[in-house]
Amino acid sequence: MVEKPDKRSRNRSVWQTVLIVAVAVVLYAYATQATDINLEEPLEPRRQENLVGLLRTLAHPDLFATEEVPRTTNVSLRMPCPEAPQASQVTAEGRQLLLSPNCASTTQDRLTLTGQGFQSNVRGVVQWYPPGSSTVRRVAEFRADAQGNFSVRFTLPDIRETEESQRLAVVEILERRITGFSETSKTTFDRIIETILMALMASTIGTILAVPISFLAARNLMTTVGTPLAALMAAILAAVAGGWVGWQLAAGLVGLAGQLTDQAMLGLGTLVVAAAVTWPVLRLGPPVLTNDPQPAGRRLLSTLRLGLAGLLFFFVLALLGHLGAGAGRWLEGNLGILGFVGNFIAVLFDMLRISLPLLVSLTAALVAASFSSNAVQETLFRLKAAPARLLTALLTAAGTAVFIVVLVYALNWLCFFGLCRRLPQEFSGLLAVIALPAAAGGLLVALLSLRATPKQPFPIGTIIYTLTRGLLNALRSIEPVMMGFVFVAWVGIGPFAGILALTLNSVADLGKLFSEQVENIAEGPLEAVTATGANRLQTIVFAVIPQVVPHYLAFIFYRWDINVRLSTIIGLVGGGGIGLIINRSVNLTLYQEVSVMIMAIAVVVVTLDYVSSRIRRRVI
Repeated sequence: MVEKPDKRSRNRSVWQTVLIVAVAVVLYAYATQATDINLEEPLEPRRQENLVGLLRTLAHPDLFATEEVPRTTNVSLRMPCPEAPQASQVTAEGRQLLLSPNCASTTQDRLTLTGQGFQSNVRGVVQWYPPGSSTVRRVAEFRADAQGNFSVRFTLPDIRETEESQRLAVVEILERRITGFSETSKTTFDRIIETILMALMASTIGTILAVPISFLAARNLMTTVGTPLAALMAAILAAVAGGWVGWQLAAGLVGLAGQLTDQAMLGLGTLVVAAAVTWPVLRLGPPVLTNDPQPAGRRLLSTLRLGLAGLLFFFVLALLGHLGAGAGRWLEGNLGILGFVGNFIAVLFDMLRISLPLLVSLTAALVAASFSSNAVQETLFRLKAAPARLLTALLTAAGTAVFIVVLVYALNWLCFFGLCRRLPQEFSGLLAVIALPAAAGGLLVALLSLRATPKQPFPIGTIIYTLTRGLLNALRSIEPVMMGFVFVAWVGIGPFAGILALTLNSVADLGKLFSEQVENIAEGPLEAVTATGANRLQTIVFAVIPQVVPHYLAFIFYRWDINVRLSTIIGLVGGGGIGLIINRSVNLTLYQEVSVMIMAIAVVVVTLDYVSSRIRRRVI
């Protein structure tokens, strides 16, 4: 009685194994057919000759410039072959060449070239001059034996039919000496430096953006974050309003700064005055930021002083952006060989000037959301159940309606699924169309919120975590080449497009790797710092960052290595770097040049791996 279940279990296990094996066989059989695997193709003599020719060409990189003493003997060639193919024989200065047959009708026709009376062990190439083309095609290489004889067989890469005879040139290299590095080597050196710097810029910017994103994508940090629904909706309302106000103020500040800096001295004087006024606004009078209780009037005054100091600070940044960009361009034109330093300064301050409205908008949105969320949360905890539920419903209705309006506006601007062809483009017209649906959606969600406990924390951290992870997964699913296409269309062909594509891909990959390291940290330090009453930011700074810094450094250097290799692919679509000239050389079948570039990439990757390992050993 005991053995029957065991026997039945063994039989079930056997059948499961058989089923798994059968499914695997069927799967791989279909995969073999779908991928069109044909092992007879590589065994064809023509395919093997093509492979050997390519490998031999790659094995002779065009590293050095040489001076050669050539000697050329021409042989006639016909395309297509006549009804009775013949051979061509040429005799010159004791050398004899025999081409049999002396014609070709297809690229599969094999020609045999035999030579006698050449110098012992002399090397040379057979070149074809296609009619109507300025390029020369190398079709074979040869080396004479000790008696000065050789024989090579080859096919032609193309068929150009003409009535006149065409020319094959047998070029002997009688003497060769190295005179320095070739133009290919010099070009490759310039482009590989450009590739390394592209990868460095992309890795640096990608790391700066990926670090804060990684904390938002860490489950152990975000799942404990919660706030009442009313506080969340108040934060949404305040963030939208604060972001819009911040953008308008920043645009005005940047425009005013641009007018003042048209005259450099006026702009510099304004900068000094604005910076000087900021200090007394913050320092004179009661402390602006304090945890001590303050009367309502003093609290309002502190808020106004803080806001005025913020405006002055951003105005100083706007002035710095304009003045710094102008100074950088002046230095670029006057520093001569060091003009790139001025260009770097100009780019940095231009970046500050261009990104300032976004920076001010985000800052205003975050500050407004934080203040409103804290205020509503404190108010909510002082209310009884019924008023708290009513406040939650009102804020939920308003917050949901605003969220719907913002979401539809974004989708309409993107023209998602052709939405822009059905809705107005102007915000006022769009608002008139979606106001009623947004209000209805807000009312529906408000009614549903009445069933929830108003003071219960809403899992906002889990939502942020899910959205962040989803965004990172979506970005990783897009190949860097496709990103390169998009950015080339945006900023034009060149390294800048490659940097943007690599940066976006780096953010996606590093964000995931960094967040997984955060999820694997020890919980002890996290609990200890939290027990001291530290806020979320202090917890990350003192309990999370010390544990993940070594791993972050390892990933950063590895990402730099990856970006160097990806730069070669990005260059194929116009993203700059060495990939651009690799694509050109491959299209022109200049495989000796391609070999130099492959060697350069290999050297750079090995060097970066060695350097990164040494740095990791010192840091970790």
